[in-house]
Amino acid sequence: MKKIRYLGLTGGIASGKSTVGRLFEKLGAFVIDADEISRSVMKKGGAAYSDIIGHFGESILDKNGEIDRKKLKEIVFNNPDEKKKLEEITHPKILQYEKQLVSEFKSKNDKDLIITQAALIIEKGTYARFDGVILIYLDEKNQLERLLKRDGIDEALAKKIIDSQMSFDEKLKYATFVIDNSGTIENTEREVRRVFELINKINYCAKHQKAYDINSTGVQK
Repeated sequence: MKKIRYLGLTGGIASGKSTVGRLFEKLGAFVIDADEISRSVMKKGGAAYSDIIGHFGESILDKNGEIDRKKLKEIVFNNPDEKKKLEEITHPKILQYEKQLVSEFKSKNDKDLIITQAALIIEKGTYARFDGVILIYLDEKNQLERLLKRDGIDEALAKKIIDSQMSFDEKLKYATFVIDNSGTIENTEREVRRVFELINKINYCAKHQKAYDINSTGVQK
């Protein structure tokens, strides 16, 4: 039986975690999307829904009684205390859901690589539960442009969200592998395959020392 390797995939907002996750999935990894779990626990009737409404009030609801994520985002990224409170409510629920998925996967054991993609793996210290961390690099100009296009928010809020996050250089200290997502989709595909092959080549697991020099990735900062 192969050793199941469990890695975290992270990067700044709009850095392309979902895109990179899908590419790993195509190569045969089992990918867990923490953003999808977050949306699930925040939906009406979800595990975190009542606690969120209890704290932030019904003004964040849309006409169908669902949480308007854009309204909530405007609140939390303009108030660090409220952002912390939202994370305190949602993160335990997200982690519980994720652990359930991992447990179900391990019972089937039809693949040998699990990847969880999530924004705050490093910031929240949860990186320690993984065999390694894959960090996505994206230059700040592209990050801002992609965030504005994706979320339809104004530039001031977008910059505030980016500035509120840990810098790439700080995250790099915790990374085992780096994927450069600042180019074309074809380049990203090559980057994902490169890291996937490295993981398989060195049979990365069991929290041993980093076997790959992250400074040799060619990332331009």
